[in-house]
Formats: sequence, C-alpha cells, structure tokens
Amino acid sequence: MLAYMLDEAGVMSVRTVPDPAPTDQNAILKVEAASICGTDFRTFMHGSGKIDPPRILGHESAGTLVHAGAYARAAGLESGARVTVAPAVGCGECWPCSVGHTNMCDHMSTFGFQYEGAFAEYMEIPPQAIKMGNVLPIADNVDFDDAVLAEPAACALNAQAYLKISEGDFVVIYGSGFIGCIHAQLARIAGAEKIIMVEIAPARREIAKKMAPDMEIVDPSSEDAALRIKSLTDNRGANVVITALSVPEIHTQALQVASKMGRISLFGGIPGDGKGYLDSNLIHYKELSVYGAHATPPAMMRTILNQVSNGGIQLKKYITKKLPLSDIEKGFIALRDENAMKIVLRP
Repeated sequence: MLAYMLDEAGVMSVRTVPDPAPTDQNAILKVEAASICGTDFRTFMHGSGKIDPPRILGHESAGTLVHAGAYARAAGLESGARVTVAPAVGCGECWPCSVGHTNMCDHMSTFGFQYEGAFAEYMEIPPQAIKMGNVLPIADNVDFDDAVLAEPAACALNAQAYLKISEGDFVVIYGSGFIGCIHAQLARIAGAEKIIMVEIAPARREIAKKMAPDMEIVDPSSEDAALRIKSLTDNRGANVVITALSVPEIHTQALQVASKMGRISLFGGIPGDGKGYLDSNLIHYKELSVYGAHATPPAMMRTILNQVSNGGIQLKKYITKKLPLSDIEKGFIALRDENAMKIVLRP
C-alpha cells in the first residue's frame, strides 16, 4: 500500500509499504479520508522529536473496517462498519484515565506518533484503541468528509468545556483558521452574545467572513486590537479569550483583553519552552482563569459526530482541497502558501 512516512533520518515521503496484517486482536481500517492538521504541518515544516520513526504519519481518519478480529467483534465492531478513530489512546490505568480524561493519560500512545497513522491506504487499529473505546461509529447520514474533521472539532469542544460559554458572553478568538472558525461555531451554539475574531492576514479574514458572517473581524495590522476589543465589549473586555494560533505574544495579549473574571483558553501551543508570556499580577488582580487544552477524549468526538448527524454543526464546508495521498505534499504547500483551511486526502 501507499503511505506517507517519516524515516529515521527525518525524511518524509510517500512510499510503498506492506499492508497491515489482520490478527484476532486488531482491526484494520480502509482509510476513506484523512485530513492534515496543524501538528502534521509543523512536522512537515520543522520535523518532530515526539514521533517514533519510522512511522506512518497522520491521525485524523475516517473509513470502513475491512477486518475486525475476534477481540474487535467482542467489542461490537464488525467488518464493513463506517468508523472514525480517536487518535489519543489512553492506558486505562492512570489517574487521568480513571476520571475519563484519557487525552491526559500518563502513558498515552497516539496514531501517527507511536502507532502507525492515517496517511495510508489502510491503518491498523491495535487492541488498546479498541479496549479504550477509541473506535467510533459514523451515522449513515454523516459522510466521511464530515467525520474526518470530528477529531479537531472535538479538540475545540474539549477546550470550551472549561470555558463555560453562555448567553451574554463576549468571546474573542485569535486566529481564523479551521480551529478558530470551529471555536466560533461552538461559541455561537453555546449562546455567546458577540464573537470577535482577530486575524492579521487579509485572505484569512475574507475566508472567515464567509464561514461566519455574524462575527466581528479585527485587523491588528490596521488598528489597536486591544482598544477595538474594548470598544466592542462595552468597555468590559472579553469574558472568554481563545488563542487559536501559535504566536507567543498572543498569550500575553489574551490576559490584557480579558474582562475581570475572564476565562482564557491557551489552545494553540507555542514554540520553545513557553515561558515568559503570562503576567501573574493580571491573573491575580483580574481574577482570571487560564486553561490549557490538549487533544480530546473519545466522548467529545461522539458529541461532535452527534451534532453533525443532527445538523447542529457543519464541518466539511471548511475543506479547501481533496487530494490523492500521492499528492500529499501539495496539500502541505497549499496550507503554507494558499491560505487553505483544511486539506483532506483520499488514500
């Protein structure tokens, strides 16, 4: 089969590798759709020390089971089932796993990092992923283009679980990519009074306006973003601030534009050690709540899939291009140079 791999020398390429072997313990997914996420893009641009090479990359997947071993069948999975896979697999034994936060597992294994990933024609689903409930059914009225984006959308939902967005809230989102737009959609569903998106790139601002025309868009290159946010929030500041991009200085600004008793999600990871960007006195005197966010447990993906099935949220509208796996590097270039929002591969 074809697969996009990272080798021991740090080189990424499409190559031919053996198909995964069926066993009584595993399941095998025929990958109908795999999408490129920000983590994949950063690996393409800068490499990654978190991946165990050689490794098939990719962790956002949707497809059809072509093999379900005895262990999978005992868990209710059958050959022919349409499924997506939550990529972060918990150990099931540590304290975070015991309270349902498998994405915080002390011994987590992830598709595309420790397990072979989704940028391939077929993907093996190991027994631990089956045991932990990471294999999720796709409803008949949800197509693969929606299902493959359930995981990144669920990451946003996981972050917002801490933020408790409700009616009357002013929500500021830094970054208008797929994650920023999904955050806006979820905030609207939660009842936010006003959503303000801060985006410096003109092309991305135009895309965001089309995706969510009811948002206020702030261009920090032409106006003072903090002053503009203050004027748009009745001089209160933002009840909720979400940093949906990887710019360290935005962590600093998030504290400044937040209202008193504001809630902040530092959603976008930043390069380096992450130190030196938060003002502890602002957190103290404004009584701010600052939250992190990393990956998502399967339960959040189930919620997103149900919302898609019920028509409450739309995902596939964010797909900019669909490409064969052999053209995956064109997808990375589109993300880098063409302001593409989501690239979906058809292995």
